[in-house]
Amino acid sequence: MTRFRVLPAAMAAALLPLTLAACGDTPAPAEEAHGHGGGGIIVTDHTDTTELFVEFRPLVTGVRRRFDAHLTWLDSYEPVTEGTLTAELSWPDGSVDRAPAEPSDVEGIFRPLLTASKSGNARLRLVLSTPRGVSAHDLGEVTVHATSDEGAKAVPPHTEIADAIAFSKEVQWRIPFMTQEAVMTELAETVPVMIDVQMQPQAEAIVSAPVDGIVRAARIYPSGSNVSRGQTLASISSTLGGGEDVATLDLAISEASIARDAAAREVARMNQLVEGEAVPARRLDEARTGQRLAEAQLRSARQRRSSVAGGGAGVPVVAPISGEVIESTLVQGQGVTGGQQLMRLGNPAALWLVARVPESLASQVGNPSGIDLSLPDQIISLGRGDVSLVQRGAAIDAQTRTLPVIFAWNSRAVRPGQRLQGQLRTGNATERLTIPASAILNEGGQDVVYVQIAGETFQRRPVTVLSRSGDLVAIEGQLEAGERVVTRGAAAVRAAAATPGAFGHGHAH
Repeated sequence: MTRFRVLPAAMAAALLPLTLAACGDTPAPAEEAHGHGGGGIIVTDHTDTTELFVEFRPLVTGVRRRFDAHLTWLDSYEPVTEGTLTAELSWPDGSVDRAPAEPSDVEGIFRPLLTASKSGNARLRLVLSTPRGVSAHDLGEVTVHATSDEGAKAVPPHTEIADAIAFSKEVQWRIPFMTQEAVMTELAETVPVMIDVQMQPQAEAIVSAPVDGIVRAARIYPSGSNVSRGQTLASISSTLGGGEDVATLDLAISEASIARDAAAREVARMNQLVEGEAVPARRLDEARTGQRLAEAQLRSARQRRSSVAGGGAGVPVVAPISGEVIESTLVQGQGVTGGQQLMRLGNPAALWLVARVPESLASQVGNPSGIDLSLPDQIISLGRGDVSLVQRGAAIDAQTRTLPVIFAWNSRAVRPGQRLQGQLRTGNATERLTIPASAILNEGGQDVVYVQIAGETFQRRPVTVLSRSGDLVAIEGQLEAGERVVTRGAAAVRAAAATPGAFGHGHAH
């Protein structure tokens, strides 16, 4: 089990101010409201799931000692309000002294009363059992004194902590608050980039006018409409070239109509002659062929005239792919020329992220492993499982003097055409001390963090940010691995430093 202890019992007693009013085992009314009053030793300990902040007096054989234990869920930083907390003393001979306690009348605080059966060294644990599971806080070896006088002498002296900020548990539990451990991490090295968001080439298509003509459509599809491949989007009523005008087309219809009527009369005459055996049947077939040809010429003439008037089926405009209408210039009755762009179709979720690495940093790019997008309200961190590398950058772009690195990504979190700032992970990594980026506050140009040195005691520490990768930053400065920094609520801790009386006394007084 991973465990982080801010201060072992002996160090906590030596560092934190411990001259509390309660020297016995029964707290005064004012202390009862806060839950403090155990006196003597203060310890903060973390398991994977809970934080324990506990106060108790040095243990004495046969004397009942109360543990004022503040318990917090680490995933939400809310107080623990259910379950049983058991104080355990495990002796070298295998025997165990136990004292269970239910939640007290103060939310988040348990007060087990433990009586040691013998003196000497024993291992002290506080074990929380809840429906969510068991969380065991091992506080290490403690000394149980033989007499009350020995126990009183073991109470550590009062010690002030320089620049300590008191911030009580009761306040931490009432506001958005969180701490996390500073750890050594193999952090990906990054370079700053500008990112152009584009649609993937295969996910985009231009719809052009197939011929010169007039736009005719039962429905005009606006941007955002979904269309399917092969769907007819509009039609073009073709205009005619060759200098033909309306009068010429009307004359053509009249001529075709006269020719059709003449052909019909010829068919009727040939039919009578064939029936009278005056001419061979071949002459009737020829007359009928002439009639069909005349009818076809009439239909053609009428269609040509109808096209100029805006009627007829026209030439269809068909969607080449399935997707959304990104842009459309279609207007009912609009005159267009062949090849003119009418619409742009695409899938806005099929994206290319084109990261443009400055020419001076191009040599740092190896095998890119991911990219981080900086949006106004969040950082989107994309690794190998989120994006696929399309192009790692083969040459410097002569116009932009940048090295383009392209990732394919399926998402609607950003839009085609958008330009973002971000960080490209170069594929190299270095072990560095890392903390969440949310822990960093900039105060007058200096990056600082607020470090939890005990459950209710914090310190301001200046740091230098070396690099960023996703939600993590690599830092150097007055911070060590294993220490916990405030990742949510740091501004409130800063305010507590400025106005300590407004946030509770804590234990830094």
